[in-house]
Amino acid sequence: MRVSLPWLLLVLGIRAIAVAESAPPTTSPSNQEGVATSRSTLPSNAIPKCTISRWDENYGYLQNPSNRTDCLDPIKYVPLNSAGDWYASFGGQIRDRYEDFNHYIFGTGPQTRDGYNLARLTENVDLHFGPDVRVFVQGDSAFEAGRNGGPRPTDRDELDLEQGFADYTIPICGEADLTLRAGRQYLQFGAERLIGPADFLNARHTFDGFRADFDSQDNSLDLFLVRPVLVEFYRFDSSDDKNALAGIYDTLKVPQLMQDAHSKLETYFLYLNRIGAMFPAVTGTGTEDVYTLGTRFTCAPKPFDFDVEGDYQLGSFKSADVNAYSFATKDGFTFSDVPLRPRPYFGFDIASGGNKNKGTIGTFNQLFPSGHGQFGNIDAIGRQNIIDIDPGLDLTLLEHQKFVDSLKARISFYEFWRESLEDSVYTASGAVLRAAGTGNSSYIGNELDLLLSWQMDRHLSSYMGYSHFFPGGFIAATGSSRDIDFFYTAVSYTF
Repeated sequence: MRVSLPWLLLVLGIRAIAVAESAPPTTSPSNQEGVATSRSTLPSNAIPKCTISRWDENYGYLQNPSNRTDCLDPIKYVPLNSAGDWYASFGGQIRDRYEDFNHYIFGTGPQTRDGYNLARLTENVDLHFGPDVRVFVQGDSAFEAGRNGGPRPTDRDELDLEQGFADYTIPICGEADLTLRAGRQYLQFGAERLIGPADFLNARHTFDGFRADFDSQDNSLDLFLVRPVLVEFYRFDSSDDKNALAGIYDTLKVPQLMQDAHSKLETYFLYLNRIGAMFPAVTGTGTEDVYTLGTRFTCAPKPFDFDVEGDYQLGSFKSADVNAYSFATKDGFTFSDVPLRPRPYFGFDIASGGNKNKGTIGTFNQLFPSGHGQFGNIDAIGRQNIIDIDPGLDLTLLEHQKFVDSLKARISFYEFWRESLEDSVYTASGAVLRAAGTGNSSYIGNELDLLLSWQMDRHLSSYMGYSHFFPGGFIAATGSSRDIDFFYTAVSYTF
C-alpha cells in the first residue's frame, strides 16, 4: 500500500484549516518524562496535548458540553453511563513519510535514490470505568512502498495490536496512588536513551508484561517485567521468549534545589536476560545477563538547561564478564530576549567498547532506546563503542500564529570516534556497521543535520530534514566509504 504524500498534505491541510478555526491553544504540558499519570480525574479543564502517550490524555472535562470547542470532541468523550464517569475516548494518528538516501550505508546497501514511502495508521480506544479502572487498546498498520531491497524489519506491520492493556488504580493516601498494568504497552523513560518506543520507526517498540506505578506529588516509582514484541509483517506480533527485561525506575522532583528550575533526579536498575545472544568479540552464541545501574539529572534554571545521565553495566556472557559504561550530557543556553530565541547547546556521549583479550566484554548494551536522532538523523551510529561530540543550535522561527503553533529549526553537527580500537562500529539498531580488525583508525566521521519542524495546531504537524555523513578513516579502511545523503519529509494528523 502506498499513500501519496502530496495527496495526504492536501487532505490534512483542508482538515487542519477547519480545526484551526475553532481549536483553542493547548494549555497543559505534555508528560515528557514517560511516567504514567493513569489516574483519571473528572472534571478537568486542561486541554491535553496530543503526544505518543495517548493513554495520558484526560478528556473527562468534556463531560461539560460547554467545554467542547474542537470538532473532534464528540469522539473524545462518549459517556457510557448516566453519571458520566464511565466513558470511551477514541483517537488515532495517520503519518506519511518520504525518505530518500544516496549511498545508503556508505554505498554498500540497497541504493534508494528514487526514494520510498512509509505510511502508518494507528487507532485507539480508551475505556474508563470510573476513576480506578481503564482498558486501553491501540491497533496499528504500517506500510512501505518503493524501497530498493524491500522493507526493513521495522518498516512494515500490516495489521496488528500495538498496545492493549488494563489498569487498576488503588488510592493510597492524599494524591498518591498505585496503578497496576498488564498487557501490551510502550515503555518510555527519561530521555529514552535506554528504553523508549522509537516513534520515528514505522513499527514502534512495544512490550508484553506487567508494570506497577506508584505516583505521588513529588515522586514516581515504576516497576516492570516485560518481554519485547517481535514485529511480524503478515502475522500477529508475538513476545520474544528469548528476551526478558525487568526494572525499577524512580523519578524524584527536587524543587528545593533551585527555584523554578524543574529539577528532577532519576535513578534506575535494569536487568536484561537474552538467550542466544551474540557479541562480535566472542565466538558463538550464549546467554547474556546484564545489569544496568543508572542515574539522570535534569534541571532548567533559566536561561540554562542541563541533562546529564550515566550508566554502569555488569553481568556475564558465556564465560566472559560484562563490564561496560556510558555517559551522556546535553546542555543549552536560551537567549529568550533575542529574535528567534536561539538556543545553542553542546552534547557529549561516550559508550564503552569491548576487549576480548582480557576475558571481559566492554561493549555497552544500549537495550531498547528511541535511537533516532541520538547520534544523528541518518541513524548510522548507535550507543555502543562510541565517542560523540554534538554541538547544535535551536531556533524558534514562528510561534502562536494562525496555522503555526510553532515553527522551529535545528542545526546539529556530530563528530564520531570509536571508544575502543578492538571493537566494531554499531548502528542505531545495534547491528554491526563495520567490524573491527581491518582498520586501526578510531575516527568514524562526522554528520551534519538540518531539521525544520512545523506544529500547525494540536492535530497537524510536519517536519522536513536533510543530513550528510562525511566518513572518516575507519570507514574508509573497512569498505565502501561514499558520503551519505539523507532527505526526508513527513506529515502527521493526530486525533
